[in-house]
Amino acid sequence: MPQTPELEAQVRARIAEAFAGSLPEGLVVEVADGRVTLSGCVDTPSVAQDIEKAAAISPGVLGVHNALRTRRDDPPAPAPAQPAVSGMNADPADHAAGPIHHKV
Repeated sequence: MPQTPELEAQVRARIAEAFAGSLPEGLVVEVADGRVTLSGCVDTPSVAQDIEKAAAISPGVLGVHNALRTRRDDPPAPAPAQPAVSGMNADPADHAAGPIHHKV
């Protein structure tokens, strides 16, 4: 297993690879006994997760403690598009004609 300074350098390199060659601003990486602690403040929860994943893939890492804080939340996912002619207020005349099957 790599020594702590070597392992810390590997972890930092993996994180930098995941972020176009440089560590995200506000990130603090500490390594002790094969365990990585990530702290500081980053932009969003998804950035914090990406940092944690990158740190975990370094050979010799036994665990990652993600203590990162975020400046803001991830933007909400867009709502799935629903056809205008569906739902409670749909006009049956807008649907294609065809057989109607009812359970009896």
